[in-house]
Amino acid sequence: MSSARLFHVIAAGAVGVALMGLATSWRSVPTARRYARPEPSTSAAPLVPTYAAERERHHDNRLRHPGNLRAMGNDRPALTAPSPVVSDERWSAALAARTQRRAYDGAPPTIPHPIRQQDFPNCMTCHGQGLRVGAQVAPAICHETHASCVQCHVVSVDPIPGAAPDGVIPFEDNSFAGLTPPLRGERAWVGAPPTIPHATNMRSNCDSCHGPLALGLRTSHPWRQSCTQCHAPSAELNQRPTYAGTPPPLALR
Repeated sequence: MSSARLFHVIAAGAVGVALMGLATSWRSVPTARRYARPEPSTSAAPLVPTYAAERERHHDNRLRHPGNLRAMGNDRPALTAPSPVVSDERWSAALAARTQRRAYDGAPPTIPHPIRQQDFPNCMTCHGQGLRVGAQVAPAICHETHASCVQCHVVSVDPIPGAAPDGVIPFEDNSFAGLTPPLRGERAWVGAPPTIPHATNMRSNCDSCHGPLALGLRTSHPWRQSCTQCHAPSAELNQRPTYAGTPPPLALR
C-alpha cells in the first residue's frame, strides 16, 4: 500500500471517530423542558389570602386599641388641673381601699382584674404612666421598672391554688404581724411640709398614689415634681434592718 493511500485511510478513520464523538455528545445533552404557566384560579376567594387582604380585613380592629390608649392618655388630668379638696372621709376611704388590696401593710398590692398574659409590656400599657380605664384607675407603678410583675403581684380574682370552693384559703396560725399602716406625716411646726409617713423603698414614684389620678391621697400641688425637696423621708422608717450575730451581706453594707 502506497503512502498516499495509507494517509487517506488514516484520515478517513480520524474523521469517523470525530463524527461518532460529536453524535455521542449531542445525544447526552438533556432536552430543555417546557413548563406551562398555571391557569389562574376560577374560585371566588384565593386559597391563601394576601398580606394586603389581611391588612384590610383587620384594619378597624388593628387601629381600635391604639386609638383607645390615646383617648385614655388624653383623659389624664393635667398636672396644673385644680385639685379637689381632700376631706377626712375621702382620705379614710382611700386608706381603706389601699388596705383591702394588700395582705398586710408593706406587701405588694394584688391585681384586681383577670390577666391573660404575664408579659411585662402588657402591664406597662396601663401602669407605665397611669390611666383612667372607665370608672377605674390604673395607677402608675410606684417603683423602678422590673420585668416580672407577677413575681410579686398576684391575681386576687382568679382561682387560687389550694383555696376552698368558697375561695377561703386555710392559713396556718402564726404570729406574723405586718407593718403599721401609714397615717399622716408629722410636721416640725404648723405650716411646715409633712414628713413622708412611710418607707421610700420601692416607692420612688410619688405620682402613683399622690398624683393627678389619685383620689383621697392626691396632693394639692402635683406640678411640683421634686417631692423630697420639701417632704423629708422618715429617719425611723427608712433604716436598714439590723442583723444579730452574722454581719449583713456585702450587697446590704
